[in-house]
Amino acid sequence: MNHAPACITANQNIGLTTYYGIGGNAAFYARPRGLKELAECLRWAQAKPLPIGIFGSGSNALMADDTFAGVIITLAELTTSYWETETTLYAEAGITNTELAEICLDAGRAGAAWMYRMPGQLGATIRMNARCYGGEISQIATEIFTMNMTGQLKIHSGQEVFHGYKKTLLMDSPEVVVAARLYLPHAAPRDELLNIMETCESDRHRKHHFEHPSCGSTFKNNYAVGRPSGQVFDECGLKGTRIGQSEVSQFHANFVWNLGGATAADMLGLAGHMRERAQTLKQADLELEVQPIGLFPNEVVERCALERLGPLIPEGSAHWVGLHWHPTVANHHKNSLACEKILLAAPFQDYFRTPGRGQPELSVRLVQLQSCADAARNPDAPFLRWETHKKNPNQSWSELFPIQPQVPVGFVDELWNSSVSELFIASAKPGATDYLEYECTPQGHWIALAFNAPRARKTEHLHPTGELWPDFQFEQHGQYFSINFSYSRLAPLIHDGALLVQPCLSLGNQSWLLAPHWAESGSPECWDTQHKPDVKPDFHQPRRFWRVALS
Repeated sequence: MNHAPACITANQNIGLTTYYGIGGNAAFYARPRGLKELAECLRWAQAKPLPIGIFGSGSNALMADDTFAGVIITLAELTTSYWETETTLYAEAGITNTELAEICLDAGRAGAAWMYRMPGQLGATIRMNARCYGGEISQIATEIFTMNMTGQLKIHSGQEVFHGYKKTLLMDSPEVVVAARLYLPHAAPRDELLNIMETCESDRHRKHHFEHPSCGSTFKNNYAVGRPSGQVFDECGLKGTRIGQSEVSQFHANFVWNLGGATAADMLGLAGHMRERAQTLKQADLELEVQPIGLFPNEVVERCALERLGPLIPEGSAHWVGLHWHPTVANHHKNSLACEKILLAAPFQDYFRTPGRGQPELSVRLVQLQSCADAARNPDAPFLRWETHKKNPNQSWSELFPIQPQVPVGFVDELWNSSVSELFIASAKPGATDYLEYECTPQGHWIALAFNAPRARKTEHLHPTGELWPDFQFEQHGQYFSINFSYSRLAPLIHDGALLVQPCLSLGNQSWLLAPHWAESGSPECWDTQHKPDVKPDFHQPRRFWRVALS
């Protein structure tokens, strides 16, 4: 990938994009509008190769003063949300906490009003399991969708992610929260929700949270200390303490303000002083909550205990802090595959994201079973496995796939008249038009077709038959059903170690779903590259399929 994605700009002043208003320039700055663009940015940065830093709105980020010689990616444009069911909200990582509270207010759902006026966006709120005013994001986030540094999508349950106060699976992981499902089962009157929201806002104004730029609480609470960090700093007499243009708030001792023109050196100098005073005077060992990003001197790293915030990468007399990826720690063993590798795990979403027409009970996984090198030596053995999963093991497949053919299992022509799971696999070679279509029911009815252009079947597939697919392997595993693909079947479509794939559902009753969804974030419709809305569902659009990298 030689050309930068369209969402990347060069030489951006990061200080203009963060709450603190602090930071030097970034060599490159990316605002991806959707998951596909985010994956493209990651691949481009690694191909250069350049360090990668990621944040949402920058409400909890403190950028270094010097130029960031890499790519800063903001998730601020990932703003899609829709009610999949009356009680289940799908929301992307760039939606602000205040917006989520307002979305739930409009729908009359309780559970998110406490988030009103809390700085930041959903992604960071989940990553650190934020809480305030008696609420905690772990109480409502049931599924978290992430992307790793290779662009691989994953699904985590809330139980996997949330490990306690300001403690999650993701805090020491390079995975990026891209979206979540929020479960909000309780209805509430609008006046009741408004009262909670206004109370939260009034309390923040009373504490002067918005008087000057800050990142909110500078340090986490340490419950072993027995009282909030703000109280500890107050007892140390730190209110009003200044270094340069940074100051400990005179109203809340755990807030550090930028009075105007403060630098990251000012802020971390003051934070280091606060931490030392708490240790010396109160024997309180406190850890930063604000996340520095960039290259910081070793003295600052040691004084502020930055090693507790994630992996450090040395460079001369400084360390890189807060990165998601750096060339010196990249995995250079791309052609090895010690065990099965999940290439894609994604939720299904309604094609037009129509409220109430989601299907949160179903998801998809694509698993690589052996490396390309091993598969080439044994081309007829299973190479990839496509799995359609149900969340509730007690729910019947017939309830989820209500329209089934009244014929024995096996190859069924025009199976799309039934409820089916579908997978499209296309060539990743630029300009190529070949692709495959597979459809399958939970019982094992199936059909497969080969195309050399959108909806243009190859000659031998004009009259489809199962004899054309001797390698077809269906398996039923209780909570999921699957199809295995051989390397010999897929090898002609593999280019530069990648395939294009698109899992779909056609469930009947005007229900069509995609995983992952291909619309740009914030768009209520499905858009193509010319920004023309789809007027009817059309899965046969290979140029919009999702790229998966093989090992």
